[in-house]
Amino acid sequence: MPKQQSAISSLLLRSSGIIFFLIFWEVSSRMHWIDPYFLPRFSAVITELWNLAEDGTLYSNMIISSARAIGGLAIACVAGLPLGFAFGRWFPATSAVLDPLLRIMSQVNPFLVLLISTLILGLGETTKFAVIAWVSIWPLLFYTMTAVRTIDPLLIKTARSMGISESGLLLKILIPAALPTIFTGLRISAGITFFILVAVEMLNASSGLGWYEHNAAMNFEINGMYAGASVIVLLGFLLNRFFISLERSLFTWRAPVEFLLGGAKTATRLALWRPGRVGIAAATLAIMGLFVSGSFEIVRVNTERANSLAGIDAGKHARHLGSEVDK
Repeated sequence: MPKQQSAISSLLLRSSGIIFFLIFWEVSSRMHWIDPYFLPRFSAVITELWNLAEDGTLYSNMIISSARAIGGLAIACVAGLPLGFAFGRWFPATSAVLDPLLRIMSQVNPFLVLLISTLILGLGETTKFAVIAWVSIWPLLFYTMTAVRTIDPLLIKTARSMGISESGLLLKILIPAALPTIFTGLRISAGITFFILVAVEMLNASSGLGWYEHNAAMNFEINGMYAGASVIVLLGFLLNRFFISLERSLFTWRAPVEFLLGGAKTATRLALWRPGRVGIAAATLAIMGLFVSGSFEIVRVNTERANSLAGIDAGKHARHLGSEVDK
């Protein structure tokens, strides 16, 4: 019982700043300390969120953004991880030659990449995936190269003395030893993916959370604008916490000091969270299902918009070209 009370007290203490901020937001808007038109009440934003959830707008845009994020990050993983292993392990001379170029390319502004991708690939979904993959690949690539280079040589020498093959060395020594550092790069890439996704959708999309946020702002739907911003902030926070928790559960020996101070019981609890093969398979299937569902939703939304544009009377547009106006 005292431990439960201590946990509750710790949770309240860590949440007190957020609670105070939300209360101040509600009170300042109700008391007109800040113009309610520019800062609506927090309760009004929650009501708007509920309305968006009821009419399906929130679900549709969330699942579309999720599909784009998963697709872009998957492309970055497919390209970045093998290149990182190759440069870090098998082609060190090539890595030394290309490293300055890769460092420069990683600093290219994402919005410049968006303009170039739009010019080459057009305004479709391919451009969004390309920009997200471009931004996400660099942490994965550099962290993978660092992880492979910093593996203890004694592990490799010991494995080779036992006659291990090159494929066995990769699967049983290199990948397990490099995985913690690679996962850190993956967590950073996932965070970057989410933020650049919102920016890309604001500039080059007709659906998604970023598009909804920009559309609400341009139409002066203030409650909707704050509702969309709240969802974006919450999803970004939850994504980061998810990867941190997963990293702690997978790599318990890298737990921070405050967790290690809890002694053996804390380490045991962390170990119990470690997902097995079934858990990993279930998570993979869930991510694939989310991507497929989001892809179908993207096709549906784009088809509806194309049909609505095709349904406009072409005769009315002809007036702009100098045709006679109907009397």
